[in-house]
Amino acid sequence: MKCLVLAGGSSDRLWPLSRKDFPKQFMEIREGRSMFQETILRNIPFCDEFIILTNKRYENVVKGQLQAFQSLNCSIVSESCALKTAPPVIAYAKDCEPDEQLLIVSSECLVEGDYAASIAKVKEIAAQDKMAIVTCKPTNTRDGYNFINVRGKTVSCSSKRGKSSLWDCGIMGVKAWVLLSGLPRATVEDSEKLRIVNGELVSDSPVIPVSLSKILHTDKCELVTATFEWTRITDTTSFYEYVGKTAKTDSNSIAYNCKGVEIVNMVGKKLVVANGLKNVVVVNTRDTVYISDKAREADAKSIAQKYYKSKKRYFDIPPKRYLTWGTEETLYTTAQIEVNKVVVYPSEEYPTQGRRGYVTNILLLQGMARLRGKDTEIDYAVDQNIVISDTAPYEIINTGKNNLELLSTVRRQKPIVHKKKDSPDLLVKLAPVFKDNLWGGTRIRDVFHKDVGDSDVVAESWELSAHPDGESLVAEGEFAGMTFPEYIDTIGRDKLGWKAQGYEKFPIMIKFIDAKENLSIQVHPADEYALSVEGQYGKSEMWYILEADENACIYVGFNRDVTQEELRQRIENDTLMEVLNRVPVKKGDAYFLAAGTVHAIGAGCFICEIQQSSNVTYRLYDYGRRDRDGKKRELHVDKALDVLDMHAVTPKTFDRFDAVMGTDFVRSVIGECKYFSVTQYFVDGECDLPQSEASFQAIVIIEGEGTVSDEQLTYKCLAGDTFFSAAKNRVTLKGKMKVLVASV
Repeated sequence: MKCLVLAGGSSDRLWPLSRKDFPKQFMEIREGRSMFQETILRNIPFCDEFIILTNKRYENVVKGQLQAFQSLNCSIVSESCALKTAPPVIAYAKDCEPDEQLLIVSSECLVEGDYAASIAKVKEIAAQDKMAIVTCKPTNTRDGYNFINVRGKTVSCSSKRGKSSLWDCGIMGVKAWVLLSGLPRATVEDSEKLRIVNGELVSDSPVIPVSLSKILHTDKCELVTATFEWTRITDTTSFYEYVGKTAKTDSNSIAYNCKGVEIVNMVGKKLVVANGLKNVVVVNTRDTVYISDKAREADAKSIAQKYYKSKKRYFDIPPKRYLTWGTEETLYTTAQIEVNKVVVYPSEEYPTQGRRGYVTNILLLQGMARLRGKDTEIDYAVDQNIVISDTAPYEIINTGKNNLELLSTVRRQKPIVHKKKDSPDLLVKLAPVFKDNLWGGTRIRDVFHKDVGDSDVVAESWELSAHPDGESLVAEGEFAGMTFPEYIDTIGRDKLGWKAQGYEKFPIMIKFIDAKENLSIQVHPADEYALSVEGQYGKSEMWYILEADENACIYVGFNRDVTQEELRQRIENDTLMEVLNRVPVKKGDAYFLAAGTVHAIGAGCFICEIQQSSNVTYRLYDYGRRDRDGKKRELHVDKALDVLDMHAVTPKTFDRFDAVMGTDFVRSVIGECKYFSVTQYFVDGECDLPQSEASFQAIVIIEGEGTVSDEQLTYKCLAGDTFFSAAKNRVTLKGKMKVLVASV
């Protein structure tokens, strides 16, 4: 299913929170992410491809915010003038295969709860050649909503509310041909003048702008009642009600002797105090303060129109500027000092030039950089400084595969250190759950010295797991003895980082797997099938080879195209192995296995597995083995054939990239997909892990020893130890060790 994300809307209602160059779908609604990013995040399990429909004016913003998602299959289609939603959607749909299922979603709303159930119903209806629209009951009377009305079998949409009207949640599932046949012929014919050329909508003659919701009038529609809470941010008051009371916007605000006062403070280091006020809205941003009577809040749009020419930059440009090469945000400025945070996208160049009489100091926060001038070309790594004292032009090139983060200071700036307040343990050591499958060995005990009790063999050690089939425990500290899910509930799900909020359950699992014998030939389903059939997410996974015997191997994919009929025959006559790729492995290899790929771990392999948090496995073939009761182990052939990729694949190790060499460490990304990313560290001394508000970090020590610490706690660590660190927590590795760090 393809996801069409509508992200071209413009509105002055939320000024100064939003701007003409930075409308509300892109502004931060909770720490670290926007409504646009949440829209992408919650639809990742259901869609294989994302098409972002937006205005040319916002193209740099879209590219910038998509940087948060690794390995996402997406493209951008932009319009040079505002066409509203119908023409771009129609232009894209007419180029699709007629039976292509499209999930069309607005990026201007917020969702909480069981989203998966609604989308499953949407897909079911769309498969029946109908249009599915998600609705919910109105809960307020504010302007800015679209309403769905039903008369007989006909469904229509309007901005006016009737007695039995429902809110349009901005989520539609439909096949391309059904969509085109259900819209007014005149609109479809007008929109057919549009062509998509190099990601841009072009036309030889004008196209009439029209909203998709305004022309909806069809009897091929079925409504889906939302199984989640749905909110549309229409003005500052709704932003405050949904976001402001619980987010950082309220953390440094005081309303004293006030009644009906709403303070939205987007500058965390500035205190906003209101005293003795009634029914007032106060909005504080980095460059603007807006104070309004609540009854006149909507005047923000009129103010913007009246004073636009004289105050254009305050209405157009946000403090954080999105450019073709990255982003630039002014953090502090006076007549003598200017401090900017600069983010440069992979392979892009940041142009910079010194000022006469000033010294520019650029500190590398993250990534790898190359400074290039007329007669200069120098490589720099994390924590190194680039000093520019002349007025010649330079380019700073991002030579890595992740974003390059820089702190640019003109003149000198004294570092400001804030002491962290006391808080619950945000770094914990975990104790595993062991699984004693028949094919297991003794390496988990002998190599990593795990206390496995009386078990003769241990096949798996679930190091980090919130899955109900095996929950790891907190090993030490104030939460010792708690299950990992209990610990998460105690510190709060927000500590997992914003990218984890799109998942109803903790998103990843980490295991050690010791295969003394071959594992079964098996396959894991993708999210769509697993959610509909098993009620849990699918399973993509990565294998890191910890140790391997001389002739050890894994099996990954088919060596030629196959059919279901052939596979059934080969399972019956024990020849399935003949059509599998046998892949010799050695210590340090890393392989990614997408859901749907047939695979098996061969005898003699000791593996660290990072995977989606799922325990859904369909066994295709098991060599005729019997369980402890003498019964043949169950196969799941029908389900396996439902989800298998029958095409030939060429297995290869994951290419390491974005290598960074620090004073005491070397790190590189060794595995990545849209669900998780894994970085390998070689530490010989001391190394700080990069902080991220987007994700927690799972830290696995695979060789060596030393300490793992944050600002409050220090743990001794040995090979085989696993730690969890909350988002935004600064962690330091000290010692001589090899480490894997996983995040979402």
